Amino acid sequence: MADGTRTLLVGDGPLADGLHDGLVHRGHVVAQVVPVGADGGTDIDAGIGAGVSLIGPPDLVVHVPQVPAGPVALVDQTTQQWVEACEAPMAEAFAVARACRPHLSDGARLVWVLPTVAMGGAAGYVGSAAASEGIRALAKSAARQWGPEGLTTAVLAVAPELAFPSDAGAGARISATAGPALGRPGDAFGDIAPLLDLLADPAARFMTGATLVADGGVWMAP
Repeated sequence: MADGTRTLLVGDGPLADGLHDGLVHRGHVVAQVVPVGADGGTDIDAGIGAGVSLIGPPDLVVHVPQVPAGPVALVDQTTQQWVEACEAPMAEAFAVARACRPHLSDGARLVWVLPTVAMGGAAGYVGSAAASEGIRALAKSAARQWGPEGLTTAVLAVAPELAFPSDAGAGARISATAGPALGRPGDAFGDIAPLLDLLADPAARFMTGATLVADGGVWMAP
């Protein structure tokens, strides 16, 4: 991808920060928006408006939705924990799509970066799995609605080790018959950011609404 790709990155935490650094390293002009969270943050509408004012209309929008701090057993999950793990990320994804839409023009792409917890299940992460499936449905619907205007979407599914806090431990790992074919789950800077760079390339615009799995070869989707 040519230098100067205008990228709006919505998200906070190690995964989002690694993607930021990796995209900047590849020549993207990046504005990062930190959504409202429990510790305070930026209103999504206002943050996206501020980001667009800095870099101009984005060629690429990347959203890394919030995730819970750790696993919670299904039978022990409170209503508030379910809201935080499932409903809040989905509402955030919808808000990002809605706020970004007026700033997107022909050739722009919106990508959600999600953990692969919905593919194989992960003990204690039912809320995150449900949110991921809901956001994947949003990506497909947006692809249908915006396709005639030249706008595309995608979901990039990454290893849970990248998405969840490092102190979540083994609870963030999904059961699988084998580990990654490439021997590691990857990292945001060197493995995931280059894939976002490829998705931003006009040569990739014929692909939309699809989920690309980038977990080192654990879940090999058909």
